[in-house]
Amino acid sequence: MIERFIRCRLCNQIFPIHPFFGDFGDSARLPGVEWSDEDVAFRREFACAHADHPREELRVNPDTVFSERPGYEPVRTSYFEATNGREKFLIKRTKAGLMNPARYEIFPGRMEITNRAIETQEADLRREISAAGNASRLPAETVEAFIAALREEAAAISPFRLFEAVEETLEGDSSRILYASLTPGRWSKILDKLAGNLQASEIDWIRNFIQNHRHPGDVLSLLVYRDVSFRNDGSPALPAPGVSALHP
Repeated sequence: MIERFIRCRLCNQIFPIHPFFGDFGDSARLPGVEWSDEDVAFRREFACAHADHPREELRVNPDTVFSERPGYEPVRTSYFEATNGREKFLIKRTKAGLMNPARYEIFPGRMEITNRAIETQEADLRREISAAGNASRLPAETVEAFIAALREEAAAISPFRLFEAVEETLEGDSSRILYASLTPGRWSKILDKLAGNLQASEIDWIRNFIQNHRHPGDVLSLLVYRDVSFRNDGSPALPAPGVSALHP
């Protein structure tokens, strides 16, 4: 991913600083890469057109990247924030095809990502428990009690205070989905709730299962659904970058 940009402060146009810009020969035509012959030509054009204009460097905040498609897919539209140390800007990255270079547009303002809802993966969790080699040792009512305790703990977490309750997160196939693992303290609360009604062997089984399947992306991680909005944060008005509107 591109981490830095050069911005012309007069024209409000940007150019990506590619980590290894140079003569790449035939490899520059590989599908999916960020740079190409067109990128090299655009670099020269940008340097000539803005040679006498005031310019500055923008650094990307990687925690703000948002896309409707997985990060490993090069053909997608994504949004992220960058800053010059004083102001924040929205940058829109568009790549129309594998053989097309990525294009970037800049807007004043900021992006706001909010957690909308939290769910457990109950269907996948039941399948995983059933597939466990020694699952027959766990009665059906015990499985349901375990799932109910996890559901209750998840329901007690406010989406807006998610990061107080989770230890790790992992983005799903879209930036709108996040997998989150509960903190050890949350798992201890769940086990404590179950301990009064279950046998010691059942608690041991559940504890081992938690240890093996609690990480982000696994069946015990929470599903967090997210929304994104774009806001002007009071940045000064800037010349339009040649597009009519910002559409997420």
